[in-house]
Parts: sequence; C-alpha cells; structure tokens
Amino acid sequence: MPMAIKATGTSPLDIPRGTRDFGTHDAIRLNNMLSVVEEVFKRHGFSPIITPSIEKSEVLSAKAYGEEQTKEMYFIEGKESALRFDFTVPLARYMSMNKDIPLPFRRYQIGTVWRRDEPQHMRSREFIQADVDIVGSASQLSDFECISATMDAIDSIGVSTAMLLINSRPILNAIVGHFHVPEPKTIAAIRLIDKMHKTSVSETVDGLKQLGMQENDAQEMISFMNMKATNDEKLEKLEMEIDPAKQEAQKMKSLLSLLGKADLSGKVAVDLSLARGMDYYTGFVWEVIISQEGKRLPSIASGGRYDGLIGMYSKSNLPAVGFSIGISRIFDLQESYSKLKTYSKVLIAPIGEQSIDYAVSASKAMRNAGIYTDLSVSEKGVSKQLDYANSLGIRYVAIVGSREIAQGKVNLRDMQSGQEELLEIQAAISKIKGE
Repeated sequence: MPMAIKATGTSPLDIPRGTRDFGTHDAIRLNNMLSVVEEVFKRHGFSPIITPSIEKSEVLSAKAYGEEQTKEMYFIEGKESALRFDFTVPLARYMSMNKDIPLPFRRYQIGTVWRRDEPQHMRSREFIQADVDIVGSASQLSDFECISATMDAIDSIGVSTAMLLINSRPILNAIVGHFHVPEPKTIAAIRLIDKMHKTSVSETVDGLKQLGMQENDAQEMISFMNMKATNDEKLEKLEMEIDPAKQEAQKMKSLLSLLGKADLSGKVAVDLSLARGMDYYTGFVWEVIISQEGKRLPSIASGGRYDGLIGMYSKSNLPAVGFSIGISRIFDLQESYSKLKTYSKVLIAPIGEQSIDYAVSASKAMRNAGIYTDLSVSEKGVSKQLDYANSLGIRYVAIVGSREIAQGKVNLRDMQSGQEELLEIQAAISKIKGE
C-alpha cells in the first residue's frame, strides 16, 4: 500500500524551494530557446556530449570547485556522490577517461545543474545551462571561438543588449600584487574584488583591510580597477603602471582585435575587477551582463580559460577554455512572447465511432507530411472539440464524419477566420503547411 503524504506547515504537494514547474506554453518557449542555442553551437562547429547528473564527490571536490562552491553541492548516498554543480568539472573527468578523443575537442552540453544556494531573484537551486568548451588548444583562437559562439547564441534568442565583460586572472594577480595585497590573502582578496559591483566601495575597503591591506593601497587599487576609460586606454595604463601585466595586456589587445573582426567591439568592455568565482580559472575570464532600468542584473553567461583543471584528474594536462549560458536566467528575464499551449497545428476531430478508422488514417498522413497533429480522443460533439482546439490555440480542425468519409475528404476549419473547406487530405495538408 502506498504511504500517505504527511501534512506539514506548507502544502505537502509544494515543490522544493529554488525549483519550478514549466507549464505547457513555458515548456514550449523553453524548448524553442534550447533548439535555437543548440543550432548556433552546431553552426560554430561544436559537438555534443552527455554526462551523468550524478558524479562522485571526489570528482566534484574542493580541489576543483573551491571551498565556497563545495558548500553549495547536493550530496547524496552518504556524501559518496553529488549532483553536478556545472558542466566543466564533469568535462575534465570525461576527458581524463577518454584519452583517444581527437584534439582539439569542441564540445557543447545543455542540461540541468544544481546548487544548494539561497533562492532569490535570478538564482535557483535547479537551473539549465548551455556550455561550449574547447579542450586541447592554448591558441587565442579557442577563446575567440567560445566567445563568438556564445554571443551569437545569446543574440539569436533575442538578447540584443548583452555586454561582454572581460579580464584576465594573471592581470588581476598582477594588480593585487602591485597594490601590496598580502600573498597568502590573494584568493580571498580576489573574491572580495569580484563582488565589488554588489557592495559599496567602503565595504570593499573594509574587507581588504581585514585581509591586511593598508587603507590607502585598497582605495588606490579600487580606483585603478574602476577607471573610466576606453578598453585601449585601460590596457595602455595597465602596461605603463604595472610591469608584470604587460604581456597579458598584449594578449588581451590581440583578443579584442579578433572580436572586433566579428563585429563584437561595441559589445565588449574590459573590467579589471572581474575574477569569476571558480578557483580553476587560469587565463582570460568573462561574463555577459544586461541592465534593467539602469540597474546591472546578475550575469547571464560566464566562463574563461582553465588550463590546469584536467591535469587534476589525469597525468597529462590539457589546455581548455569554455563559456556557459544561464538559460534559466534568460528565460525568466524575457517576456513570454509565446503563448502556445501545444505544438499541434491541426486537430483531427472524428464524429462518432464509425469515423475513428478514417481519422487515424488522416492523422497518419498529416504526421508523415511533417505536420504536428493532435488526434482527438474525446467522445464529445463537434462544438466541444472546436472549443478544445480554440483553448489550446490550434489553428486548424479537420472534422471527419460520415459525409467526409464518403467523399474521401476532411472538413478543414480555420479557427482564426472561421471558414471551412471540404478538401482531400493532400489538399488539406498543403493548406495547413501554407503551400
């Protein structure tokens, strides 16, 4: 006998915090968005892989993610396993297990990931990501290709105001060293800096002072990072004032030049405070932001170069770079332009039991022609079936009764205009397809 659901303070049928259901019209809109993104990824030469939703905890370890992220993992099976936190570490594990893959390997993966985070606006515990990565190439073209594919995908799903912020971990390390951040506190300082746009300058300065920085150094560093200047001016100043950053600044200039050739110059801004939270990043880092009513929103995509990560799982290290799109965040930000409640373009409505065989044949012909077809399983009359089609937004209803069967036709009703035509099945197919 099934166990009864016990009543709690909330409804026993409530879903867990930080998760959601997708009704039909939302699910259709989401699937359409994912199809567009996947098509863009394929157009840019990426191929798919699928990895388990569950990984061993030792794979999703603090060594890869960092202590802060490990606290947000969903452990299961007595902490022997955990739900994946992102797609990057599973990719590193996959590459370490499959050493015969031709390199460079251009892969994409789209699916659900989980983080035990505090649910809030644009932050859920279960969400969908779409990633592209290139493994086995240290070439700057790899960075460019991941950025190009991601920005193309974001634009293709209707986010035309997105801005790419870019920095480099070596540049950031050079800056914090120049302004006398105590070396043992470098990672902690970088995490504070990465959150500057969410807090006040005074709060950031206080946090840096607690890490051992002098107040004057902290204020000067923040001022340097927040300078109001063009991308070229920022990099020129970086080269002039911070000698260890010169080589990396030249690399960034080269990458910006490539992005310019892809017509992305106006959508890229150098942000010298950008770090990204993951400890595994080793080179360029980036994120995509949008603003709403003048307020910067949480990033909708992020990534960077992580040349040391795969070596944590294998004797042979491989350079790698990637970009991840927060599909769920973009979905929530966009208005629901699609009000579709079904994919079906036509409802086959048999009238009476004697019409079922003919209706089945008609539905098969339409499906074979590539038309999304709903064969009515209702035993109600014509008016009720028309109401049903209208409630779902189905454009056409093909009515099948004794008269239609006798003539080998269907009575095709256009639910928008209200017009009806007695047509042969192939003629009805052409009409529905707009031929």
